[in-house]
Amino acid sequence: MPRYNKREDFEAGLQVLGPFFDSLGYACTVADGFRDKEGDFYSAAFTLLPRTVEVHHLYSLGPVIYRMGDFHIEHTPYLEALGLATSARYPSYDDDSRAGYRALLYDLGTLLSPFFTISQEEFLRIASLFMDKQRQGRAEAQRRIEYGCALEDRLKAHARELFFQKRYAEVVSIEEQIRFPESLTEPERYIFAHARKHVEK
Repeated sequence: MPRYNKREDFEAGLQVLGPFFDSLGYACTVADGFRDKEGDFYSAAFTLLPRTVEVHHLYSLGPVIYRMGDFHIEHTPYLEALGLATSARYPSYDDDSRAGYRALLYDLGTLLSPFFTISQEEFLRIASLFMDKQRQGRAEAQRRIEYGCALEDRLKAHARELFFQKRYAEVVSIEEQIRFPESLTEPERYIFAHARKHVEK
């Protein structure tokens, strides 16, 4: 990943893509940047209704998303659906914040012409498969979290029993198995904290 996250790299990337989209009559809308713990995020959308291509930037070009109406698909899955993923140049793994935009421009001009001509119905058929996989993935992740929390409820109950038996080392051992510490209640935090103090004496 490039070490520097600069807005000018994002803006330079839009200049690389701009002429291509201008030639097709697409308008560019740049969103307000925002910052979180990972850094500064920038994004823009090229739109000629009903079609939109979104680009997102964090240190370098990130997710590229193709939309029609309420349906969307990301760049690589779209190329996979078209049978063209092995010919793609994006994503680019160069240590250059701007390289991804040149790679995307190549893919747009040589591989992704179907997006600009395909019927909305055909796009929805492809995108809906991608969106279904996304929903299934989120549901499976949620089930794993719920399952993990259910197991941890048993661990925490056992830790309480051990604590009252003054088996502090075993309580600390259970704390090390907790994968969702944010779900601990204040009494549970108290038990683990005091068990650690007893063990560290």
